[in-house]
Amino acid sequence: MPVYTLACKKPLKTSTSQKIAEAITHVHVETTGAPAEFVSVVFMYGHPLKRNVRLSINGNVRSGGNRNRELTEDLKRKLIQAVADAADLAQPQVEINLLGFPASWVMEGGEILPEPGEETSWLKRKAG
Repeated sequence: MPVYTLACKKPLKTSTSQKIAEAITHVHVETTGAPAEFVSVVFMYGHPLKRNVRLSINGNVRSGGNRNRELTEDLKRKLIQAVADAADLAQPQVEINLLGFPASWVMEGGEILPEPGEETSWLKRKAG
């Protein structure tokens, strides 16, 4: 389950937060193949940011499976573009750091997360 935490100085409009969450979910799903229900977006306000940065994003995403360096860089580039567009910001005003972790480090609903690419069978098993 990827968790994207966005930090900014002041609260965003609800409509802007919604656009950003939708953009992050879309990019993550399209780029990695993970199910949309795995994506979580958390908004935090009142944080100091680097000069000229309006939104800072920390993304915790599973590594391994189909997740190689090229995919991770592509994900990062697409997220910056999509979030900047959704928030009506210039791309340099959006900062992102992605932290990869093994799926075995996380449990959801009492079960260890599947490796990237093995989500379908994991979701079927949880549903049945």
